[in-house]
Amino acid sequence: MRFLLFLLLAICGPAPAAPDGGCEPDAQAGAAALNALRAQARECGGHLWPAAPALHWQAVLGDSARRHAQELARRDHVEHVGEAGQSLRARLHEAGYVLRAAGENLAGGPQTLDEALAHWLASTSHCENLMTAEFQDFGLACVTGPGRWQRYWVLQMAAPAGRPEFRSSPGR
Repeated sequence: MRFLLFLLLAICGPAPAAPDGGCEPDAQAGAAALNALRAQARECGGHLWPAAPALHWQAVLGDSARRHAQELARRDHVEHVGEAGQSLRARLHEAGYVLRAAGENLAGGPQTLDEALAHWLASTSHCENLMTAEFQDFGLACVTGPGRWQRYWVLQMAAPAGRPEFRSSPGR
């Protein structure tokens, strides 16, 4: 599996860094990297997940991911629950995204999008989030901060209410 990841990263090349030297990935590069991963079946924690449909950039999710990444950087802490106790669902609702399902991957420390993706693929629950076919939209953000992690990554994936549902699970 690691060979496939390295092959994929070699083919796609590293995601470009933000022009200001920060870590915010370009939406198009983020979509290309995520969708290349989802285009192939993957083993996550011993279960084979089938290839999943492409994700689409959703600015509302991108803004929500950026706000959460800024909070993580300010707090120098990586966790899914916001400072005021908001869950992912609450944060997406506040942002105006009406969802049917949602998932979130966080990382503190990876220098590049490729490193963040490799980190998530190595974790069963994060890998499963990446391969959940029900998710249709995504937002991705990275914020730099002075704390111990220095880079804070947030990937939010969701399925909006009202769109047709597509489900897959391991072994199908």
